[in-house]
Amino acid sequence: MERSLERVFNPRSVAVIGASEVPGKASERRTRSLIEGGYKGDIYLINPKRSELFGRKAYPSITEIEGEVDLVMIVVAPRFLTAAVADSVRMGAKGIIIITAGLGETGEEGKGIEAEIVAEASKTGTFVIGPNCSGMFSASSDMNILGVPRIEKGPISVLAQSGNVIDSLTHYARMKGIGFSKIISVGNAIGVHFHEYIDYLKDDPDTKVIMAYLEGIKEGNSLVKAVRDTSKVKPVIALKVGSSSAGARAAASHTGSLAGDDLIVDAAFRQAGVVRVSNVDELFDMAQVFAHCPLPKGNRVAILSEGGGDNSIAADNAERHGMAVPVLGQETQERMKPFLLEGMPAGNPIDYGGTAEENPHMITECVKVCMEDDEVDGIYITGFFGGFKDIIAPHVAELEEQASLDMVELVKTYEKPLFVHTSFARDPIKSLAILKEGGVPVMESSERTAQCLSALMRFSIRKRTISRMRMPTWAEKDRPAVRALFERLKGEKRTALLETESRELLSHYGIPLPEAMFADSSEKAVELGNKIGFPLAMKIVSPDIIHKSDAGGVKINLKDEAGVREAFDEIVGNAEKVTARERILGTLVSPMVPYGQECIIGMIRDRQFGPVIMFGLGGIFVEVLKDVSFRVAPLSHEDIDEMIEEIQGYKILTGIRGEKPKDIDAVKEVIGKLSRIAVENPEINEIDLNPVIVHEKGASIVDSRVILG
Repeated sequence: MERSLERVFNPRSVAVIGASEVPGKASERRTRSLIEGGYKGDIYLINPKRSELFGRKAYPSITEIEGEVDLVMIVVAPRFLTAAVADSVRMGAKGIIIITAGLGETGEEGKGIEAEIVAEASKTGTFVIGPNCSGMFSASSDMNILGVPRIEKGPISVLAQSGNVIDSLTHYARMKGIGFSKIISVGNAIGVHFHEYIDYLKDDPDTKVIMAYLEGIKEGNSLVKAVRDTSKVKPVIALKVGSSSAGARAAASHTGSLAGDDLIVDAAFRQAGVVRVSNVDELFDMAQVFAHCPLPKGNRVAILSEGGGDNSIAADNAERHGMAVPVLGQETQERMKPFLLEGMPAGNPIDYGGTAEENPHMITECVKVCMEDDEVDGIYITGFFGGFKDIIAPHVAELEEQASLDMVELVKTYEKPLFVHTSFARDPIKSLAILKEGGVPVMESSERTAQCLSALMRFSIRKRTISRMRMPTWAEKDRPAVRALFERLKGEKRTALLETESRELLSHYGIPLPEAMFADSSEKAVELGNKIGFPLAMKIVSPDIIHKSDAGGVKINLKDEAGVREAFDEIVGNAEKVTARERILGTLVSPMVPYGQECIIGMIRDRQFGPVIMFGLGGIFVEVLKDVSFRVAPLSHEDIDEMIEEIQGYKILTGIRGEKPKDIDAVKEVIGKLSRIAVENPEINEIDLNPVIVHEKGASIVDSRVILG
């Protein structure tokens, strides 16, 4: 960011406008947590009806303060807000936190007050947090203006759009012994936006992990960019709610009808490197894992246990969550065998059963062998470690404790993650406490263990991918013909481009198109047919007909003049059932394109993320299976590679059952240029290139639709 939030999170002084000591009031709770939380800077309490609060001097107005004010918290009725903000700005405040609710979320009057606040703050570039927020916590300055007592310090920062969720998260964290670096209640976010907080936390040395709770997304394109940059250095773990309300849109294009809200959110999060979770338990488990575990190099895991049953369950969970459970190399197996019962396999999973139950040191030795194997990226212990003293004998407890100490050191030495799943995870057992304190996750669920380890591995791989991403560089180019086209449509009050116009738009961006000519009569169609050569395809051209096939406006494989005349008359006749004759301009005549694989490429301007690009195979793959992928534009070269390769039908493009591979590079070129069109032309709401026939060499865009906003 050009402007820094540093003085917001680490202010030298804090003023509270609307301070109170009436128990239960929002301002009382936050003022108390600020004073009792150990904040070392100057605190100024503002209340025109009191000369003293909390044993401190109270001021009638912030303008009466003689010292400098970095941060102001305001808790007053909405009608007093604008004046309070104006006074704070005049006093040179770097940031203003507005707790007051009942503004933009309630109606037009509240939105008007918010606009006044933004106007006042913009005079000096003062940051506005909220309104309708719960406050903020910053461990680096011992500043707690959340009204929540006893918040422990730690490496995790929280961003949340809900104040009551922050209350729940802090309580939950206290029970689990988790500490925080920063906690921000975003509120209505009329000033500082979500992505700006992430930009700041990216460079915050006290934050190792960012937890985010989102209900709605504004400026999603900026959020994707901010998270993508942040993912190069630290993870963002997000709980995004509201997915159950997602549904198909009423849209003019196939792309629009396929683009459910949560599908786009999920794709955007994957693109940015967000670790997405579905509930608060996952949120905290993931945050702890990412805060304390080293990042693995890949997704290969070694599984160890004292029994085959637990090993089998763990292996199934590991593979279900995308981890590889490879057979260990022969050298590693030979090194492992001395620590196993004679005859026990050492391939992976590894059963150290009888040797470890009485001598847990054998577990440490097995872990060490795996740590030293370059073909192993992480270790997953499953079973009942920690409970050997109860199951075998009391004296084993000390041996387990030593094994735990040794395993913690192995993780530090080899910098590979070690996860322990045990049925004794909740018991107050010293050996397990040693692991937890040493940063080794100990979990009671085999499923959750696999889920968290897999997430760690996926993020590590994604982090490397994002770090080497190549974003396209586009030289600025004036396109007067495109501007003139849009102005003409605006004057005609049309939003749907004719196909002749959409082809014009695409050609200005260098997207190759098969030959096509316009015919306004059957005689002209015959003339063009003889010029182009048979067989032909013919399509209706009318501003009122977007879905040509549905209106009977498409004919293919026309092989002679008679067929062309008959097709023209039939197409026009079908169109007259839909619109008036004067609205039927004619037909587009083009050669039949060569055989190839049918695909669909599209764009929709999403209300949350802006331009979103879609790709999929055509026919049954898109109509029935909905086998499509999405990415937020602009797209990097890696984004394009991934969106093509992630669809289930990708192998069809690479060539199967005797089919030769299709020209995937031609598809990539079209997607890349469509991304540029979407970014450079905010007037466009939807684009459908469907079908795009991909050949062994090249690709043919058979039909194109463009819808303006």
